[in-house]
Amino acid sequence: HMTSLYERGELRVQAASYYATPDHNGAVRDDELFLPLSLSLTRDDVLKFVLNPQDVPEDLKDHRLDINYDAGTDYWLYCLTTTVEPRLFVDFQADACVIIHDKNRFRELLIQQSTAGFSDATFQEGNAVYVDPLLPKAAAIDVPMSKHFRYEYQKEYRFIWKPRKLASGLPYIDIAVGSLESIAELVVL
Repeated sequence: HMTSLYERGELRVQAASYYATPDHNGAVRDDELFLPLSLSLTRDDVLKFVLNPQDVPEDLKDHRLDINYDAGTDYWLYCLTTTVEPRLFVDFQADACVIIHDKNRFRELLIQQSTAGFSDATFQEGNAVYVDPLLPKAAAIDVPMSKHFRYEYQKEYRFIWKPRKLASGLPYIDIAVGSLESIAELVVL
């Protein structure tokens, strides 16, 4: 796959639902459609959500609220890492990688070539936000851009295409951005 990416710019954009497949290894397997979190709510927080504030005891201790954040729809996801860590080769069972030197040019090529395949989708990109599920920094979570903090070592940069209509079980989309030989290097172990 890495040779095809390097020489011809051939890559596959998978649906988020694809990553939950049980036969993936632990580095790949992740439920990209849901992010379970636990929030700690103070008495003041609880008062904001209840219809009966008079019934909330004055001495109420903090409460844990378990929430399963939902992406709302399947979407397409293409992930890269922003670092070269030896652990990534082991965890992903990889024997090669493509190191992209001109990230802006790669981004331009990917966006240009993806417009046809994702014509009825919105686009977003950026660094993944790693969330501690027991101490999230915010209650507003963008599931497609967020991951459990156990994956933080992966230092992901994400390209996301969300269909404008609710979808499930989306097919993968193959894209060819052209040779990357002038903006990248192929490293084979």
